[in-house]
Amino acid sequence: MKLTSGMVAAEVKGSVGWLIWDNQSKMNALSPPMYPDALTVIEAFEADPAVKVVVMRGAGQRAFISGADISSFEKTRSDAEAAERAKVAPEKLRQAMLTMAKPLIAMIRGYCLGGGMGMALNADLRFASSDSQFGIPAAHRGVAYAPDGLKQLVDVVGPSVAKDIMFSARRLKADEALRVGLVNRVVEPDELEAITVEYAETLAANAPLSIRASKYFINQLGLERAQRNEARMAAMQREAADSEDFQEATRSFMEKRRPVFRGR
Repeated sequence: MKLTSGMVAAEVKGSVGWLIWDNQSKMNALSPPMYPDALTVIEAFEADPAVKVVVMRGAGQRAFISGADISSFEKTRSDAEAAERAKVAPEKLRQAMLTMAKPLIAMIRGYCLGGGMGMALNADLRFASSDSQFGIPAAHRGVAYAPDGLKQLVDVVGPSVAKDIMFSARRLKADEALRVGLVNRVVEPDELEAITVEYAETLAANAPLSIRASKYFINQLGLERAQRNEARMAAMQREAADSEDFQEATRSFMEKRRPVFRGR
């Protein structure tokens, strides 16, 4: 894949694809050229059958993503029209992350603020180190945070906690983030990568059609019933029921061995 910003990297280790935010001089702050590169990585991992799970992380140990690169605001947010144009690339990336069939895990160490927290909310799961911090400083920046991003926050933590986070613009430490459901797991910093990889490999060994269906169904259940694609959900159930993986699961159970799933 061709990446041009110099601030996004990609690696594949076994069945896990890594998307790495690498703008360390600014604690991995999101700069406009990073979005197209990240989209390229996500699309490549989605298309690669060898990649079963995707993990995104920040380079270094100080931050996952510290927020948006404020130095870019003079151009990207000079007025409302410029701000609208600047939303196009981030929105394409957000949609690609939300709709990808494979599990996406955010591995968070250090600062996860503003746009960084928005990026983490695009993931299906969030694993954090005990020294991480979370917050959205919109109320300190005079920003009306985008409704789509707010809905993701509300879906994860509920309306009351979301209002606390947005009204106060305060930072939550890892233990509070875990308590309110913002993250799934908190571990010591030196254990974070190993535990995340172990979990990702657990998912990679499970039945891909089942995981893909679960992700799609759970996302669909967040919609009003009239908006749901009931036909696709029914088709995915039939596909799983008719799959070789379903037969392999039954055989392996009877033979008292671990199943080997192939996603078909």
